[in-house]
Amino acid sequence: MGNYVSIKSSPSELINVADRLRDHGISLTANVRAIKLDIVEHENRGDTFPSDKFTDGFVPKNYKKPVPGPVPGQDIPANEALMQGAEAVAARLQEVGEYVGKAMVNYDVTDLENAGDIVKHTATAKRV
Repeated sequence: MGNYVSIKSSPSELINVADRLRDHGISLTANVRAIKLDIVEHENRGDTFPSDKFTDGFVPKNYKKPVPGPVPGQDIPANEALMQGAEAVAARLQEVGEYVGKAMVNYDVTDLENAGDIVKHTATAKRV
């Protein structure tokens, strides 16, 4: 037996919210990729962290500190983990929006079909 779902607004309103989530995920993905390219370009120039008493300790101990990566047991530098994490969040936001949108369309179709069945069977029962 399924669980009862109570929706306080309309399915179309929730589909609109889901579409906006998906669109924000798509936009965030594009923004993160552009920012990541800028960061990598700055890092590759070699002058982003010039050697001095501040950066010599900061870069290896913090910026490039090994942290757990997406593959269990494989560490990656913290700066890479941050960029990968931002990309993953953007992708998940898009996926959640798509999933909720599809779920609400299915919910709405099922609800309309069931309402039609109820009307049909009620009319049949009244004739008997």
